[in-house]
Amino acid sequence: MATPQIPFISAPLKRTDDVDWIHPLRKYIARVYQDDPEKYKEETQSFNRLRQDIRGAGKDMTGRDLLYRYFGQLELLDLRFPVDEKHVKIMFCWYDAFNNRAISQYSLAFEKASVIFNEAATLSAIASTQNRAEAEGRKRAFHYFQASSGMFQYINDNFLHAPSEDLSRETVNMLSELMLAQAQECFLESSIREKSKDGLIAKLASHTAWVYGNLVDGLGDAMARGVGLDRSWIVLCQVKQKYYAASAQEHKAAACEAEGKYGECVARYAAAESAAKEATKLANSLTSALVASNHANGTIPSEAGAAIQELCKNKSATCSEKLTTATKDNDMIYHETVPQESILMPIDRLKAIKPIPIAELYGPDEMKKVIGADIFAKLIPLSVHESASLYSEEIAKLLRSESERCDIAKAELNASLDYMKLPGSLAKFKQQQQQSSSLLDTYATPPSEVKSWADHIAADERHTTVTDLFQTLTILKTKARQLLDEASLELDKEMRDCEQGRMQHGDDWTQAPSSSLTTEFRHDITNHRRTLEGAAQSDNQLLVKYESVKRNIEMLKQGGRELEKVYAQTIISAVSNDQPKEIANANLLDVDLSTEKESGNLDEKVQRVESILEKLRKISSDRDETFRDLKEKTMQDDISQLLILNKKANVEQQIFASELEKYRPHQQRIAATVQHQQQAIQDLTAAFKSLMEGEEARDLQLKYDKAERLRRNLTADFNEANTIYNEIKEGLNKGVQFYSGVQDTIESLQRNIQRFIAERTNERNRLLESIQSNKSTREQQMLRDTLNKYATAPPLPPAPPLQNPSTATTTTSSNSIAHLTNQTRQMSIHEPSAPYNTQYTPTPPPKPQAFVQSSAQQNVIPPSYGMYGSNPNYQQQPTMYGQPQQQQIPPSHMQTLPSRPMMYNQPSPSTNYPPPLPPSQPQYQPQPPQQPQYQYQHHQSQPQAYYGNPNMQTAPPVPSLHPPQQQQPYYPPQQQQQQQYQPQYNPTQPWQQQPQWQQQQQQRPPGNLLD
Repeated sequence: MATPQIPFISAPLKRTDDVDWIHPLRKYIARVYQDDPEKYKEETQSFNRLRQDIRGAGKDMTGRDLLYRYFGQLELLDLRFPVDEKHVKIMFCWYDAFNNRAISQYSLAFEKASVIFNEAATLSAIASTQNRAEAEGRKRAFHYFQASSGMFQYINDNFLHAPSEDLSRETVNMLSELMLAQAQECFLESSIREKSKDGLIAKLASHTAWVYGNLVDGLGDAMARGVGLDRSWIVLCQVKQKYYAASAQEHKAAACEAEGKYGECVARYAAAESAAKEATKLANSLTSALVASNHANGTIPSEAGAAIQELCKNKSATCSEKLTTATKDNDMIYHETVPQESILMPIDRLKAIKPIPIAELYGPDEMKKVIGADIFAKLIPLSVHESASLYSEEIAKLLRSESERCDIAKAELNASLDYMKLPGSLAKFKQQQQQSSSLLDTYATPPSEVKSWADHIAADERHTTVTDLFQTLTILKTKARQLLDEASLELDKEMRDCEQGRMQHGDDWTQAPSSSLTTEFRHDITNHRRTLEGAAQSDNQLLVKYESVKRNIEMLKQGGRELEKVYAQTIISAVSNDQPKEIANANLLDVDLSTEKESGNLDEKVQRVESILEKLRKISSDRDETFRDLKEKTMQDDISQLLILNKKANVEQQIFASELEKYRPHQQRIAATVQHQQQAIQDLTAAFKSLMEGEEARDLQLKYDKAERLRRNLTADFNEANTIYNEIKEGLNKGVQFYSGVQDTIESLQRNIQRFIAERTNERNRLLESIQSNKSTREQQMLRDTLNKYATAPPLPPAPPLQNPSTATTTTSSNSIAHLTNQTRQMSIHEPSAPYNTQYTPTPPPKPQAFVQSSAQQNVIPPSYGMYGSNPNYQQQPTMYGQPQQQQIPPSHMQTLPSRPMMYNQPSPSTNYPPPLPPSQPQYQPQPPQQPQYQYQHHQSQPQAYYGNPNMQTAPPVPSLHPPQQQQPYYPPQQQQQQQYQPQYNPTQPWQQQPQWQQQQQQRPPGNLLD
């Protein structure tokens, strides 16, 4: 039984719809070539039949030749007919070879690429059907696979922007690699059949396995892109990868055995057996995949599944048998160590194939036979087109040479005239004779760029003037400095208030010093001041720069007649300086600019120069006319018919030389004009030098040179003024933005400082209340101690039997307090019947309602500074612990209250210092300041607790010695307001306010002396 051939994959063909070439070609011939289309009826029909023939071309040699002939005629047609959407408009419709999607375009390149794709697919099909059992069949398969790869490579090298997936660079490259891999298989198969060396076969098989491994990845990527490849392609490539890997290991093992490496031989046979078994497993799944896909749409032979399965089984069996034999020999005879498969050296790879270019698919004679004669040879033969292109290049060289000669002569003439300032410098001499002032009027006219500068500055000044910007800078800078000064004053005032409290209350004043808390604020203020000083220096620089060009800027801002007047005065002063005052107010037409009459010699010199200039103009015009005539004749030159007549003679160079000789007269005439121009330039230089050496000409030239120089200098001054103005305007705008940003930053800093001061003020108020509360408690204790000192305690009666300890304690306390009260009455210096006591302060009469409302309105506390976005002009007094704010007693009313009388040389309460305690009494320990609770309480319904300690027991009621009085509401001390923000409010200084113990005495209900 013959060994089956390993199956090959052929590329699928692209289908196409019918196309009509006849009508578009006839239309283009009639429109472009202006010839009768009927003359080319047979040619157009023949070309159209070629297009129809390729639709039915099969996968054989005839189909190959039909496709190649049509492609060759397309190449020739492309030289004559531009096939696209604008010229020969033909819609080409081709279907994708893999997903069968229709793609239509007007591009001839799309038609060529599709034909080449089918040519490559046909070659692959021819190669895959060869009988490789014969050497000639293997050779043809090897050749056609390489030719197919070359066709695919041609598509990638010559066509871009593929409209379909089958023509994309990735897909075409994958197909080219697939064809090369199968060509490598053919070469490997020939080597095996020819019994080449095992080492060579192992290298060839190793490269084949490596290529198929890459193809598996490429096919997977193509399927991921949606190319539409059949799954059986990947499976077959995977089988071949394992199959050839097993073959490589098998032949490498045989080579190792021949070299005496028996341990490595066993290991490689084991690797071959493993790869062959994997290939067998994959081959088992290939049959079902091929049946499901109709043998991959005909790209894989129908017997491929069974053939590859049998080959893999045979390979596996062969490798197993050789492995058993090699293992037995090694175990019984050689006893070499068998290395692991993972440490085996990879087998070297050998590539034996390369793509065959499209030009080498046929031999030279065979290619002409396949393509045939040029169908549209009557229009433009390809050989004639090539020869005509060479002739056109020769003509282009001639034109470039003559054009360069003309350009050099023209540049030389212009350089000479510019050096002598001709013909403009002759105008002054001619106008001097005519006593005309038109040239001076030209000098007195401002240049166009100066007018544009003036218009620009005037428009800018109408929008925003420089003076306004400087004033804006000054205002913003002053405002920023004022804000910094106010912030510094507020910090200083807060520090004075803190230190004043520390001086008044001594150790009882526990508020932290302000200096340690305001360091960052003062550092920021100092930095802002330095920033403002640096900015002020920049402002001064801008101001100095502006003052330096202010006059010129004012002139530009006025523009129009003012500029003309400035230029006119400058030019007139250059010409005549005898009477500057009269000339300044005179018209240019009234100024006599004439000099003494020139001699006839000067007139002759001027006419001589003018005649030479006229001669140079004629020479230049003649040269330009000659070159234009040469250029027109070369563009109309066509030697196509001459080349067709001499096509077989191969005398192209002789024809080119004879045809170029007809342009020799033009070249000679251009050379003559160049020589005449050089001589004329020498004559002109001598004549002009003679003219300028005259005294009258020098004087006149000096005047005009001075006028031109002054005009140029004045323009430069205006240019400098315009540049500086733009710089100043830009700098001022940046300055406004800078100061605005700095002012916002300073305002934010000021709000932070105000919030800090408000918090510190609230802290001082709470501390002051705590100190005064502790002081009142100490005074009450001193009073008790004094009364106890001067009292004589009578013997207490025997205590009755106690039935209830709490009742006994209450009775004892009540008796002691009653006895103490009686002693106090006896110590009074007034009559007992008089309801008067040193601790009593009469309640002032009620005020009218209108006066109370007026006082309340005058003493409204402004709100405090809030965060960003709040109103920074008012400050609100925060309430304590959420309690509503009480009405403040007017300072005038507080000053009318009588002061508390002194007892036993007690110091005045205004000093806020505690009285000295006797040595025998314990020292008073002040308690930390408490947060006062501003809450109004009714003494009739609830007894008042001792101030400062809410946990103490309520004192027992003591009989009142004074008549009841109207209870006054409690007014908590208000925070001092800063005078600079509220000028209408004049706060009472701490030393002018009534002592807090007197206010508490007024709020305390009468009747209990000890309270």
